Amino acid sequence: MKEENYILVARRLGNEIVNNDMKKMRNRLRSKLECFVNEYGAYTAAVILSGFLTLSSFSLITLILFAACKQNQANGSDDGISVRKDTVHIAQYIRPEIPPMMTDPQQRASYYVKHYWDGYSLADTAFIRSDDTEQLFSDFIGALQYVAPEESNTALKRMMSRMEEDSTAYSRFCFLSEKYLYDPNSPMRSEEYFIPILEQMVDSKRLDEYEKIRPADRLAQAHKNRPGMKATDFSYVTLKGKVGRMSGINADYTLLFFYEPDCTNCRKHEQILAELPAFVEMQEKGVLRVLAVYPDDNEEEWLLKSSAMPRGWIVGWNKQGDIRNKTLYEIRATPTMYLLDKEKKVILKDATLEQTIQYLSAVYPGATE
Repeated sequence: MKEENYILVARRLGNEIVNNDMKKMRNRLRSKLECFVNEYGAYTAAVILSGFLTLSSFSLITLILFAACKQNQANGSDDGISVRKDTVHIAQYIRPEIPPMMTDPQQRASYYVKHYWDGYSLADTAFIRSDDTEQLFSDFIGALQYVAPEESNTALKRMMSRMEEDSTAYSRFCFLSEKYLYDPNSPMRSEEYFIPILEQMVDSKRLDEYEKIRPADRLAQAHKNRPGMKATDFSYVTLKGKVGRMSGINADYTLLFFYEPDCTNCRKHEQILAELPAFVEMQEKGVLRVLAVYPDDNEEEWLLKSSAMPRGWIVGWNKQGDIRNKTLYEIRATPTMYLLDKEKKVILKDATLEQTIQYLSAVYPGATE
């Protein structure tokens, strides 16, 4: 073989090696970006990350958006909650353009959230009622995690005030707020975000006094048993007829577990907690006590089906009925859980199972084992 042919073959082999390495690098990068987009959303990820990037790194933004498109195609859904779509190219909406000189991620997030709804059109009723508007709302709620609580409160009220200019838009955003932030089955449920919206609704000129009754009542309930507050006391009767009070439980932590005897989801929660060795150990050592309370009035059903509750739990019935009648605790679904400290101050309100286990694992090593 001639020398020039050797050189040509060597060059081809070298190019193939380089190309293969580049493909591997691109695949690894794309995989990581897809994971990032899946967790944080395409546009929000691109906006915040771009504060770190130079002009020569613009291709990373393209990869992020590409990964998002790929992720959305793979995980399509009709519920409008679990799937994030890229809604950049909607004619009736223009996303805020962050000034190029603003490079600090926190400042960029604040600017983005503050001006998020500036480019939203109120002129098209069909667009207001569309899935695109719902996705924009979902994306906005997701972006609030990047700003301070006072900024998110202001941004939420600003959003509602903006929609107040149109009756259709205001009605739509009241509905979306309830669906995403109040519905007990929503994965984005957040009392912290719902309170400023309720406050705006109560002060709104768009609603009459009758229409304000429900948001006013929900606002009052939201302000009860807030984290840091003393939990409202109540009495209960055990399966053996012993009368006790919640405030009389002596433990570093008390888990209030409001349940229904026929609640399938309650059974699942009970089983998971009962099978966590560290959770059981906390009870055996007196660090944690679980008070499972039936808040309704069917004593016969409670007596018949509550004997199978996990060992070590205090199983009680709110015989006085004041938990429901006086709405001492707002129980919109069962189980509803509150985690209290030694002084019976609320640590977690209406907590998920994951939040409860996560907190206990932080204060008691091995709680997730």
